[in-house]
Amino acid sequence: MKNKNDLLNKLLNSMAEEYFSFNNKIIKVNNLKEVDFQKIALKIDKEDQKYYIENNYLIDQDNVYFNKESVNLLKYKIQFLGKIKSGQHKVPYLNNYRYQSLSIDLDKGLDLLKKYQKNNHNQASFLHYKSNLLAELPEERKELLLKLAAEAAELGYNLYLVGGQVRDLLINLPLNKDLDLLLDGDLKEFFDHLEEKFGYQYDYNNKFSTGFLHNEYGYSIDIASCREEKYHFPGSLPLVEKADLFSDLFRRDFTINTLVIDLHPDRKGILYDFFGGINDLKNGILKVLHNYSFRDDPLRILRGIRFQILKDFKLSAETVELSRRSLKNYDYHKLALERVFTELAYLFDSKRDISQFSSILLNQIPVLKLIKDNFEFNSSIDANFLKGEKMLALSREKEVEVNHFLVRLMILFYNSKERIIKSWPLSIPEKKTFIRKNWQDLNASVFDLKDPALRFRELESYQPEELIMFTVQNFKQEYVEEIFNHLQQRDEIEIPISGHDLLKMGVAQGPEIREYLLEVRDQILRRQISSRREALEYLKEII
Repeated sequence: MKNKNDLLNKLLNSMAEEYFSFNNKIIKVNNLKEVDFQKIALKIDKEDQKYYIENNYLIDQDNVYFNKESVNLLKYKIQFLGKIKSGQHKVPYLNNYRYQSLSIDLDKGLDLLKKYQKNNHNQASFLHYKSNLLAELPEERKELLLKLAAEAAELGYNLYLVGGQVRDLLINLPLNKDLDLLLDGDLKEFFDHLEEKFGYQYDYNNKFSTGFLHNEYGYSIDIASCREEKYHFPGSLPLVEKADLFSDLFRRDFTINTLVIDLHPDRKGILYDFFGGINDLKNGILKVLHNYSFRDDPLRILRGIRFQILKDFKLSAETVELSRRSLKNYDYHKLALERVFTELAYLFDSKRDISQFSSILLNQIPVLKLIKDNFEFNSSIDANFLKGEKMLALSREKEVEVNHFLVRLMILFYNSKERIIKSWPLSIPEKKTFIRKNWQDLNASVFDLKDPALRFRELESYQPEELIMFTVQNFKQEYVEEIFNHLQQRDEIEIPISGHDLLKMGVAQGPEIREYLLEVRDQILRRQISSRREALEYLKEII
């Protein structure tokens, strides 16, 4: 079995190339790991070194070398490009224009790197790893992606695989069927081309320049044009403008989600890393892209928390601090609650322990103010949330179906007013359960009943979520055991007769039938009946 970081280590240990276009020529930069950079520096004679900054970069007669692991990488990359522009550095050029499509204009690259520097991306560069990562994808998926990329290339466009699929591939996580693609080109024209040639149907959103491609393989294929986003107010939906690949990636949430695989027939499999995402992925760090990221879209805070809890990443200290400042300084009242609840559901629907959400994160990041601006986290809520996680863990262990999302929400917002709950985008049954709080009416004396049938009848009027809430607020081992025994009995108990049997015995159609069936169930719970024959005999006695 592959080690989780095999692919990552292979990339980190390899050279990354970088290309800049300047004065109609191409400059190639070789970015090496530190030990390899030092070997090169020792090997090249002093007289052949045109320019050398120890442990950072070196220019000789034929090549430019950078130490890609240097903590000063961005600083010296900016210095290097600035000196080329001013004529202070004489560098070797490539005349082979097959590298043109891989290059970035030097002026644009310099401007972007300065922009990245302001946002503390000290490992930012325009790195290209020549590694055929597509070979690691399932064959059907790879062939489909290459097929789409070939059609994009036919139109003169570039198609890229970006986001979660790339991230999870690199750390050897199971790949889902969600494919996020990025098109440097006219998306509507691309969709029309695919429909005409292959009959593919699509959904297209002109406002956001995004779309969904229906396909015969069952993949969820989201395609977006390379774009920039502008926000009128914190949390608003963005205004979208056409942009290049570099600008598109800078608008995203975290560095680990900016890794891109080129799908173009001439460059297929090349991995682009512009923000040190590979290093952050290796270290399990969630680092935000720019200082206004959470102002623009505070849902990225929730997304980061979800990644930390469910995917075992860790928010960097700077990202935590930025999220705290953003929640404190910006007004998110215009943020649509539907969007907040959709993001929250990804976490709260999870069938695994998320105790960390309260015990660590809510103490640091008051993200639930996005739902209720006066939400205050306290030790009582913290304790109840941890109890709730124990109860939900038991429900999974005992295979009892429970609405995890609703239980977690009710614990955190227990004292919310009815008008507030009604305004939330919940289902009608969920709202009713939350508002009524029926578990408050459950008397603990039910557990003292000696008759298991009477005890069952008392408890069966409560939904599983209501019984879980009772145990959270009345956390006693005996109550927990009784309630889970009851919930398991609900799923397991079978009445060996039906209403049809009762009709044949002369019982009239109506509520009496249900009551007779419950009488039989009572006897099963009392262990007086264990078969269909015994059930029928019992009915003959009482009808």
